[in-house]
Amino acid sequence: MTSVDRMRRWERWASGRALIRQRSLAAFAVSRLAAELHRGKSSWAASILVQAAAGSLEPAASKAFQTLAEGCEDPRVAGTVIYQCLLQSGGGDDDSDATWSRVAEPLLLGDSPPRLIQFLDRTPTEETSRIVEQLMMCVSFSSPERPQLRRFLSSTDQPLILEALQACWYDSIFLPTRLVTEVCRANPHVQPSGTDGNGVLLAVIKDRLDLLDFTRPHTVDALLHGAERADLADKCLRVLKALPPGPAQERLCEIVPHRAGREDVATKVAVEAGYVPGKLEDRIVFFFLTEQWSRYDAIDPTGELLYAAYAGIQRAAGDHGLTSKLIETARRNGRPDPAVRYYKENYPDEIDGSDGKRRPAGGYSSDYGIGGDHGGSGWTGGSFHA
Repeated sequence: MTSVDRMRRWERWASGRALIRQRSLAAFAVSRLAAELHRGKSSWAASILVQAAAGSLEPAASKAFQTLAEGCEDPRVAGTVIYQCLLQSGGGDDDSDATWSRVAEPLLLGDSPPRLIQFLDRTPTEETSRIVEQLMMCVSFSSPERPQLRRFLSSTDQPLILEALQACWYDSIFLPTRLVTEVCRANPHVQPSGTDGNGVLLAVIKDRLDLLDFTRPHTVDALLHGAERADLADKCLRVLKALPPGPAQERLCEIVPHRAGREDVATKVAVEAGYVPGKLEDRIVFFFLTEQWSRYDAIDPTGELLYAAYAGIQRAAGDHGLTSKLIETARRNGRPDPAVRYYKENYPDEIDGSDGKRRPAGGYSSDYGIGGDHGGSGWTGGSFHA
């Protein structure tokens, strides 16, 4: 069995980093590594041979590439060779890009059918799963543009690769990379298998709106997620602006008060599409926070309903962020501040009648005003300005 020290020496020689006789030492090391590839240290030998093929001196680089090509024909080591090629191509640095262009791309995709496909079409194993996972790393957020890989993924019908591309959409948090999005849009064999996670978005980019379940709140959530990214926004916004009446519209209207802002996607869509919550108490808050004043004044001309909504949230120790939004919207638009009345009615002993301010507690006060970020729950706010 080859010693660890000897393998490390060959690694140094094969890379061309030896200080003397670089060319001959590199060629010698590659020859020895070729023998080791089919013995007990195939993973280590394959790793060094990939490095040599990508960056060593000639003729060592060509010899290393040829050895790897021969390894791809040997069922005992083919998986190890392919995995190492992809592993060393998965980063976004110059070395990874050189490995891809000089070794992985010509070795794995250059033949017809590609060696990668020949290997994956065998009986699926844990090794094939690892290889597909590593292939996906070559289209990660940090990966550089690789035209041949894009073309390959845009047309392949290899089941394991298709499954991996589809799986990128079923993460409920992270969206696929832009490259994966483009590939999935282009590949006719990639089809949505469900609408869990961001699978909603895969159905949208593949124009399979018939798969969308508008009775599930998650559908609207996923569409809003996609609408925040430029390459997905157009189709997502079109669907959001044409939601059917019922749970989908209600879900969007439910989200808006917690995100209300003039530039917020949910707010823009709801206002432009004319969506309205079903319950009166929800419409009051919705119209107020989206600043649809004609619609708000038509159903709450005295402000009593808004005050009732504000007081109800306070008494239930509810969403303090929502009460803060109500206060901010009122002050920004010169509307009566519901916090002023609430504290006058519920905490009269804490109000200093001489200047209309709530007394500081514990020596601390704020100019933010009653309610503050905590909606008045224990917060020593500042001025009352209706």
